[in-house]
Amino acid sequence: MRLSRLVLLSLATVAMAACDKKNEVTTTEFPPLAYTRIINAVPDTGGLDMRAIDQVEFSPVANNLAFRTSTPYFQTEAGVRHFRIFPTSKDINVTSQIISDVTVTLPATGRFTLLIAGSARAKTVNLWVIDDNAPVPAAGQVGVRLVNASGGIVDAYAVATATTAVSGTPAIANVGFLTTSPYLLRPTGSVAFRVTDAGTTSVRASAAAPASPAVLPGQFPAAGISSEGTAFSAYYFSAGAAGSANASLTTPGIVWFVDRNPCDDPPAAACQ
Repeated sequence: MRLSRLVLLSLATVAMAACDKKNEVTTTEFPPLAYTRIINAVPDTGGLDMRAIDQVEFSPVANNLAFRTSTPYFQTEAGVRHFRIFPTSKDINVTSQIISDVTVTLPATGRFTLLIAGSARAKTVNLWVIDDNAPVPAAGQVGVRLVNASGGIVDAYAVATATTAVSGTPAIANVGFLTTSPYLLRPTGSVAFRVTDAGTTSVRASAAAPASPAVLPGQFPAAGISSEGTAFSAYYFSAGAAGSANASLTTPGIVWFVDRNPCDDPPAAACQ
């Protein structure tokens, strides 16, 4: 009888201890984070995959990322990070080939683009970190800048439409390969960039900034050139290489990517 009582007492003690553990609150701690997206600027191969090989959690991923396209922003652990870039293929002998093995340092200070650029054929593909921390536009303003992912040195004219004639002084001048211009803060409304070789008015590529999509009553505004608080990067890309999966892109081009949404902190007045 005594033994039975001792066993029951022991079981009750264990059960109470288990209940105490179950009611404990576990606080999840996040590491220092950056927010990163991946953009493919390699003109002479097909889609690309990119993986972090130092860790799985808090790492950006690209799957079959086409030339001139981007992933969304990923929560990414800051610090020294190790990535590998591979060709996209269903053939293991192809997709296991390493196009680039690179280590970069990511500060825990906001948004960044991981720009894959160079030549796959010449084995010069590398990864560049582009700072996307745009200044906060004032009321009634948006931010726009140019990123040269093509080559050479270029100017950009900020005009009303993608067919407006260019003249006079460019809004952005002398942007070298793999560099960015400062953000231009300008009133909301339509704007297009027309890119020329530096010091000339011979247009190489043109594109209008995206319009703001319509929203339903009560919805917050979406990113667009008419939504105050938005910031864009206009990436100037080269033509696709002959004989590659990008051969149909026979001329340089401009693609606009959103760096800042109107409701990012601090939010525009329409988001409050």
